[in-house]
This record gives sequence, structure tokens and C-alpha cells, in this order.
Amino acid sequence: MQSLIIKTLIIIQQLVKSPLTLLRLTLPVFFTKKLLAAFSYDFYSSFDPSYSLAKTWFLNILPDFFYTLSPTEFIMVKYAILISGICAVIGVLGRLNLLFLAFMGYFIFGLGEGYGLFDHHMSLPSQVMFALALVPGTMKISIDDWIVNRFVRNETKAKSPKWGTQLVLLLVVLTYFTAGVSKLRYGHGAKWLDGSTLSFYLKERTDKYENGTKQIVFSDNQTNSEALWKDEFGFVAHTYGNYQTLKKWNHIADYVANSKFLVILLSVGSLLFELLAFVVFVNSKYRNIYLVSAIVFHMSIGQLMGISFRQYRLICFCLIDWHAIFKYAINFASKFTFVQQLKLNPIFLKIRN
Repeated sequence: MQSLIIKTLIIIQQLVKSPLTLLRLTLPVFFTKKLLAAFSYDFYSSFDPSYSLAKTWFLNILPDFFYTLSPTEFIMVKYAILISGICAVIGVLGRLNLLFLAFMGYFIFGLGEGYGLFDHHMSLPSQVMFALALVPGTMKISIDDWIVNRFVRNETKAKSPKWGTQLVLLLVVLTYFTAGVSKLRYGHGAKWLDGSTLSFYLKERTDKYENGTKQIVFSDNQTNSEALWKDEFGFVAHTYGNYQTLKKWNHIADYVANSKFLVILLSVGSLLFELLAFVVFVNSKYRNIYLVSAIVFHMSIGQLMGISFRQYRLICFCLIDWHAIFKYAINFASKFTFVQQLKLNPIFLKIRN
């Protein structure tokens, strides 16, 4: 029994010491599922690459044959996505498959942008997948790692440098921080704080109508050329769809939207949350507080607007400093009598330290 507990603690320790491995074991599952759900042949074949605003910078560098796949070739690509997702999780040519999934993320959701669909769900996960393919510390607990250590080298494993985790954390921080800056820059500065924008989002109900899956886009073709943002049409705003259909949560969202105090409080809170993202680099405590806050932030959006941001929450969950929490839990548990025998085990002492 003692041996089983020690082995379990060792496995947990390996996972919590390798947040990037934890991410690699979980994120490709959700990422692959999202890619397969979004990549239909009707969606693909109706894309018009000749339209000047249809291509992102990434799509512009791809050869033309990427836009002329036959139905058979398209099916082969979908199978390739599925196989890559499985191989990325178990770690067979893991880095290559992570790179392929990231590429497909940029490609598929780049096509979506050509239709005017800006899927924020995939912006951060696509970048994280690309980073996981390149940074150290990703392929622990993988078949690739087992093969290398079994047949290529057999020395003591060196610790992975921390910069890989810090880089992925930086991607998270920049995503939130730039969202805050964008609110100030394109939300007319302090006007974002009056709560009217957030109130509009919460009351949005186009999903109740037949064509409710489309976003509403506002434009003004009388806008002066100096005031144009990123296009020639006078694009001035777009809304998130509110996809929450449960009446209970709709009533709560309406109550919040109609309360000036609450909607201003949430507007100020969301802006501060995003602008303070760099606190994750101060120390482990602030990192954990911020990432847990991010999870709660997205859960709240999910309940009020039906927008889950599930992959964002997963990324934040995996990047919590679980090693610090694990060490605290082990030290706390060691005070109790039922673990006194474990304390005599030298491996337990090593885990504890």
C-alpha cells in the first residue's frame, strides 16, 4: 500500500512539475475536436480566395492549391487532423503533429475570418499549440520521450528550462492585456467603463431568430478616410452573439445589464483584470490568483452568454503553479499521524522537498 501511494505521488509530481506536458496531454483533444467541427466541405468550398479582404496574412502566403481540394482530398485532410490529434496526445512524433495542428488552426479559422467570423475561442489555443511544438518540456510522459530514453540515451533526465513555460504564460498575458488595450483604444477610452457596451452584449438575443448564428456588423460608409480602422468600408463595431438560451440565465443577464451599478462594476473589473495580466510574473501566488480569476471570468461569460472559452480555461488551469500547491499539500499532510510511516521513506522525503 505504501509503495502504491509513493508511486502515485511520483506520477502526480511529474505532472505538476511539467505544466507544458499537462497541456500537451489535454489541449490537443479539445483543439482537434474544434477543428473537425469547424472544417466542413460546404464551408471550405464556398471560400473565395480572390476576394481581397478574405485572406489573413497567413492565408496570403499559402499556395493556391490549398483552396482547390477535391472532396476526396478534403476527407483525407480531416483524417490527418484526427490522427495528428491522437498522436499529439500520446506523443508519437509529438512536436511534428502539434505543429500540423497549429497550422490547421491558422488555416481553418483564417478561412472563417474571410467570412467575417472572428472566433476568439481559437486565437490563444492556436498560438499555444504552436509554442508547444517548439519549446522544451512539452514531450515528457510521451512515447517519443520513452523511445529516446530507452534506445538513444540513458542518462539522468535534466530539468527542463523554465523559459518554455514563461513563453506560454506570456502568450496568455498578451492575449488578455491586448484585449484590455483594445477596449480603451476602440471603445472610445473611458466610454467602455460606463457599462453601455457590456450591457448591449448581455442583452443581445439574435440567437433566438432563424439567422441568429450570424454576427451583427455595423458600418458607416460616410466615415472619413482618416478615421477608418482596418478596411475601406467604415467598419465600426461588431457584437458577440449571446448564445445562452436558458431563460434562467437570460433573466440574470438582463438583470445585470439593466443595473447601472453592476454593469459598470463588471466593465471596470474586466478592464482591470485584462490590464493587470502581467502580475503572473511577480510570483507563484499572484500567478495562481490571476489564472484562477481568468477561469472564473470565462465561466461567468459562459453562463451569461453561452460562450464557454473552454480551451482558455484549460490553458489557465494547466498553467497554475500546481507544483507549489503540491508541495504545500505534502508538507501539510506530513503533520498528520496517518502519513508518519511515509515520512520515513527516502523517496517521500525527496518528493516533499
